[in-house]
Amino acid sequence: MIIGTMVASMKAVSTATVHEIDSPQMEATIPPTQKQLLLYGKGQPYKIQAGNPLPHLNPGELLVEIHSIGLNPIDWKSAAFGFGLPQLPSLNGREFTGRIVASYVEQGCSLEKGELVLAVSTDYRDFRKAAFQEYAIVSYSNAIRIPRRLQSYSEVASIGVAYVAASITLGVCFGISFTRGKGAEKCNFNLLDIAQSFPDDLPNDVASEVLHGISFADRPFPGEWILVYGASSVSAQVVMQLAKLLGFKVIGVADLEKHKVLLSRLGADLLVDKTNLEDASRQVQELVTGPLRFAVDTIGPETASWCQKILAAKAGSPPAVASEEETGGRLGHLVALTGGPKTSCPTVQVHKLPIKLFHTIGSIGVHLGEWLYELLDTGALKLPEVEFVNGGLEAVNTALDKLRAGKVSGKRLVVNVRSGF
Repeated sequence: MIIGTMVASMKAVSTATVHEIDSPQMEATIPPTQKQLLLYGKGQPYKIQAGNPLPHLNPGELLVEIHSIGLNPIDWKSAAFGFGLPQLPSLNGREFTGRIVASYVEQGCSLEKGELVLAVSTDYRDFRKAAFQEYAIVSYSNAIRIPRRLQSYSEVASIGVAYVAASITLGVCFGISFTRGKGAEKCNFNLLDIAQSFPDDLPNDVASEVLHGISFADRPFPGEWILVYGASSVSAQVVMQLAKLLGFKVIGVADLEKHKVLLSRLGADLLVDKTNLEDASRQVQELVTGPLRFAVDTIGPETASWCQKILAAKAGSPPAVASEEETGGRLGHLVALTGGPKTSCPTVQVHKLPIKLFHTIGSIGVHLGEWLYELLDTGALKLPEVEFVNGGLEAVNTALDKLRAGKVSGKRLVVNVRSGF
């Protein structure tokens, strides 16, 4: 178990339960101040600022000493283009690994001081949880214990955001059910059903996706095809692996000259080269038998439009007049992770990823944390290739420049903040 008694609650543990602890349990060696990497303006590099106070610890939270930071495309895109910045100066960074040094959660929580965890910050408005600092806050429902069997736990900083994005893509946007555990500990859970059970607690910008994104009749069955465009990206690698584990057939579209070996190793049933999209379309039409109703695009609007056309041709068209039950199972469903198609299609539903459900609904975070621990502990989920960057926070700008220049493909950059881990 990762969060222990927290799983029993469909949301977060009640405030009254958390407040049974009068004060945080903290290590004596925690310094009063820290360094942070701040963004002062659009188009500017991040700047180190020392002497800043450590983030305040609230009930239900952990304080983590950051050891390694996983870099994501959003880290350079938000700085370059100015989106995803609630205020300036801004503190960014979406995932990190580290050691728990203070705890303000109930005594029954299985995560304790000294343990190593992965943290995924989908709550970008709360700078206390950002990765570009030496110490950060993690809600107990978003802290994921790292299996001891892993030789280098810093590598896990490469997969947090990708795993959460992939799981919510499959589990919420497509409505696929997941299973974790074995025997008496076996647990079936459906993220979409969980989210729909708390309609009053859904953030306004994701409520429509959760409540109306896909009908029950339209949800996929194991054995159906899922197309993944940009299959070499880390998020796509996780989508493909989870889809295969859940019994689906996967089409990977990527630069096969660079990534064929990788994608074959991940279990893709069909690989299509993206170099010529007309040829790629023809291959999908000819080689995929039966309907193709589900796709994930990780690149942008142009490739999302290509995916939409494929689904429109392969999903099948609903009758002119039909009930939801009759049309269910015939609509195409596309999750566009980095921008949807420029035009709409009546037979394809385009989904926007409601990734914030990971932190807004406590039980979703807990379920995904428990499952990731199991997947990593059993080796069922392969980590992406990792390129480590030494130099701490001071090395982040150079690493992001490399990411922005397109010099990182099919792998993740991980910055070591503290040596020896």
